[in-house]
Amino acid sequence: MAGSGRTEGKRVEITAVQRFYRYHAYVYDWTRWMILHGRRRAVERLNLPPDGTALEIGCGTGLNFRYLLDRLDPVRGRLVGVDFSPDMLRRAERRVAAHAWSQVELVEADATRLDLGRRFDGVLFAYSLSMIPDFAAALRRAHEHLRPGGRLVVLDFGAFRGWGPLGPLMRAWLRAHHVETLRPYVDALREVCGDIQVQHWLGGYNFTAVGCRSN
Repeated sequence: MAGSGRTEGKRVEITAVQRFYRYHAYVYDWTRWMILHGRRRAVERLNLPPDGTALEIGCGTGLNFRYLLDRLDPVRGRLVGVDFSPDMLRRAERRVAAHAWSQVELVEADATRLDLGRRFDGVLFAYSLSMIPDFAAALRRAHEHLRPGGRLVVLDFGAFRGWGPLGPLMRAWLRAHHVETLRPYVDALREVCGDIQVQHWLGGYNFTAVGCRSN
């Protein structure tokens, strides 16, 4: 649920994204597989123990749940999916019910004000951080939800630096879909976690950044 302590500009942006997904929730699963690459590899980078707990922030319709649950024991493992779009979460609820995933919990919440009162072995942002206006606050809240030694993994679109004249076109198309590719996400993660590992793919199509909580 959207928090009340934002500036007017941020509130408008978030409302626009919620409105966007009110309609895109119905076609999301049929279209995003074409553009959201590298999700399984990002989950692997979490290095989850079988009896561990995972938190996905911006889980959407739950497209990544199968990858996360493949890494977790079906009895001892736990997964929490967070999203601020009720329409997307309704689709996620249907997915969870269809698969009888009893170890999955869904939470409607704002990533920048998240406070679940518990810590996790791994936290994942998969193509969600670039849609959060105050991404630095979201990273700080995510880090607070990590156990010591837990991993924070961000997978998102890059800046398409190696795409020549197609780069600006890709960035403009994504911006029209409320995705901002030019913010300093990696720098913000480094400020939160210190040393991080970063991998870029396909000329800057996407990046995967991995940080840890030291204490």
